[in-house]
Amino acid sequence: MKLNKIIPILFLSGLIADEGDITDFTLQNGLKVIVMEKHAVPVVSVNLWYDVGSHDEWDGIRGTAHLFEHMMFRGTPSIPDGDFDRLLKEVGGDLNASTSDDHTIYYERLPAVNLELALRMEADRMQNLILNQEILDTEREVVKEEERQRSANPIQKLIFKYIRSSVPEGHPYAETPIGIMEQLDTVSVATCQSFYEMYYAPNNAVLVVVGDVTPNKVKQLSENYFGSIPSSKNLPDNPDLSVPARDKKVTLQEKSSFDIPVTFMGYQIPPAKHEDIQALTVLNSILSGGESSRLPQRLVRKDKIALFSAGQPYTRQGPGIFIYFAVYFPHIKPDKIASTIIDELEKIKKNGVTQDELTKAQKQLLASKIFERYSASSLANSLGSAQLTYGDYREYNKEIERFSKVSSDDIKRVANTYFIDKNLMVMHISPENLGFGKKLMMRLASLFMYCLLYTSDAADDTPCVDLGGRRI
Repeated sequence: MKLNKIIPILFLSGLIADEGDITDFTLQNGLKVIVMEKHAVPVVSVNLWYDVGSHDEWDGIRGTAHLFEHMMFRGTPSIPDGDFDRLLKEVGGDLNASTSDDHTIYYERLPAVNLELALRMEADRMQNLILNQEILDTEREVVKEEERQRSANPIQKLIFKYIRSSVPEGHPYAETPIGIMEQLDTVSVATCQSFYEMYYAPNNAVLVVVGDVTPNKVKQLSENYFGSIPSSKNLPDNPDLSVPARDKKVTLQEKSSFDIPVTFMGYQIPPAKHEDIQALTVLNSILSGGESSRLPQRLVRKDKIALFSAGQPYTRQGPGIFIYFAVYFPHIKPDKIASTIIDELEKIKKNGVTQDELTKAQKQLLASKIFERYSASSLANSLGSAQLTYGDYREYNKEIERFSKVSSDDIKRVANTYFIDKNLMVMHISPENLGFGKKLMMRLASLFMYCLLYTSDAADDTPCVDLGGRRI
């Protein structure tokens, strides 16, 4: 192994050693607890992962998992509405929560001396949450307002439509976590209670504690507060998340009030735990990991047909989607954008990537992972994600090794496996009601921007390059 690869890995090993060992145990009721000691600062991060997301919902209750994320903050008999936030903030802590296709996560970060407060309150709302009509009606309106705000953003709304369209109708991923408002309107308190008792249980949860703590202390507190909570007796099996292979390319045409055209291109990829995901992640860094990567260089700098281009592998428990997009002026034809991106992908399929590109991408990913490990919150999130994705948090420590082992042959292989025409879904979003005046202004703006780029290329003026890139 080359020295430039050995040094970062040795540095990382020292960083991990300074964090202390990772310990795990499982309570008799099925609660998995993972503890990492990190004594650099007197802070602790607590993540409580529930293995329930929008893909677990059935038709008629779409959006309930996300609705529960809101209702979990509405109080219990012993911790009234608003006290969860207030008590944490009084000791200098903060909190948040999120719902995805696959999971619901609750986060707290607070002084380590107050760990007991966070665990006591999390255990309390795992079993004693107040659910009534007033709370349901209030939080349902909050969710509706979120949906209205999202719908007011024309591009964001179409992004979600694009992701939903990547799977067949009726698939568990065919709706995003925000759900269907008409179905939320019919969800009853009784349905919410059944959902709560089914999924909000210790045998469907993973507790991750990272910070200035000891495993013995965490175990004692976990047993005290979570140990008496009964397991769920009617926890359903995970739904079938498989997606049939496409037999032809799909192209969607959409109109938007956004004045700039956008093209999305996505290829179906395997689940997050699949062995090809690391190679696809490295490939994404080569293609769109900054202004010097292939797509920005080709579309923005060389061909000058796009304002901005980027990509991201969207991974989840079931099959995901490898998304690329470009933003461009209205006089550029959408097919030109798509064909140029495909041409760049075809080059990789035929010729692979250079060793310099591979090394740079691996260093970028390595640096990102190293910096994540300075933060107790990021560590807690990574450990929880590894446990829920792979079924074993220890896979977290293999992450760097997996990225480092990706070869140029791996890059070429995954490009040829997934970047095929029948596996592609394209969405072209064009402006609606774009009058002559706006078109003229857009054309002049494009000429001005391209002049900046040409001047920058001629003078090798880096600040001008940045200026052009930031005019998105």
